[in-house]
This record gives sequence, structure tokens and C-alpha cells, in this order.
Amino acid sequence: MTEMNPLPATNATLNETSTDDLGRITMALIQEVWIMRDRMAITEKLLEEKAGITPDMINDYTATAQTRADIDALRTLFVNRTIGAPLAATERTVPKILARAGFAPKA
Repeated sequence: MTEMNPLPATNATLNETSTDDLGRITMALIQEVWIMRDRMAITEKLLEEKAGITPDMINDYTATAQTRADIDALRTLFVNRTIGAPLAATERTVPKILARAGFAPKA
């Protein structure tokens, strides 16, 4: 009698490993989003109180090319930290972790 394989031999999106990876991604995203929301609320409040900058002024802002490049770099770090979470579970060397976080060149 042959033993049944509980995981199909396919490129399934979710299996035991990817479910853990999805959990790590979700937790990293939740942490990042809450930190951003908390800091944004405080920043907007301070800007309005101290500088008279309103939420509408922020919504209507047009970024320069340099500002867009800076934001793109921040987005890359964010993506590496969140979507890269599954890699963090298997590639735990300090140089690899630093490289994924954008703090050191990739080896």
C-alpha cells in the first residue's frame, strides 16, 4: 500500500511553508501600517498646530522628481521587509538580513 502525500505536487500558492510565510508577511505589514498610521496622525496634528499645514494641502501636494525618488526608495525598503519576510525565515545571515533591509550591499 502506498502512502498518500498530503500536499499535491503542484505550484500551489498555499501549503505548510507558504502559510507560515503568509503569516510572517501579514504580521510585518500590520506592524508597518500601524507605525505609519500612528506617526502620520501625530505628524498631521503637529503640522496643523505648528505650521498651519492642513490635510487638504498634503493631499494636493505635487512631488518633485527627487521626492518621488526618495519615496520610491522607501517603498523598496518596505517591500523588502514585508514581502521579503519568507526569505528572512530561511536566509538568516547578518549580511543577507542587512542587504534585504537596505543597509548593506548584497553579497
